[in-house]
Amino acid sequence: MEKKGGKDTDREAWHIYVGEIPHTDRGDFWVSFESKPDLQKTKANIYGRCLPCIQHLYDQLKARSPEIDLGRAYHCWKVAAVLNGIEECLSLLRVYEEKFPEGHVYGKFGGSRTFSETKVVVFHAEEERARDLVRERLEACLLEMNKDGRVEVSRACAVLYADILGDWREWQPVTPVKHPERVEALMQRIKKALFWAAL
Repeated sequence: MEKKGGKDTDREAWHIYVGEIPHTDRGDFWVSFESKPDLQKTKANIYGRCLPCIQHLYDQLKARSPEIDLGRAYHCWKVAAVLNGIEECLSLLRVYEEKFPEGHVYGKFGGSRTFSETKVVVFHAEEERARDLVRERLEACLLEMNKDGRVEVSRACAVLYADILGDWREWQPVTPVKHPERVEALMQRIKKALFWAAL
């Protein structure tokens, strides 16, 4: 495994490159990883995919639409391995790199709950075939290193959409708003996210 921007003596070797890791494994933070140097796909997706998707959701909420057109979010997947801390996250990425050195992978690891004892490694996928392949590979890696770990799948940014649409397994490309009473609070969260992204 290589740190982002690290020199690789074997240019033909397949690596997972990791962004800068905070000095502590406590707290709420995310570290990006990708199988290409400089995290090219990760950076491109932030402004080319993720922010436009969030803006699209916000515009629909602002218009008080009774249903949400998920657009790209409907074809966006997260495959997460739930682990015991940052060291296990790094170990999982090392095992993945050794066992499956092919294709293109990208994602993040860490957590958003300050006092949680678990951390996650999240692989992103943009089609079901890639999602299923990553899930199988993560399950194989966990068998080697942590039989108590588990793999979870979700669609899109369930942390945003699920608040108003409910369980992602029931979503359709256009899905009715199930919890209109939560729309205003979600709009405030999205406004903050878009504000910080613009800085």
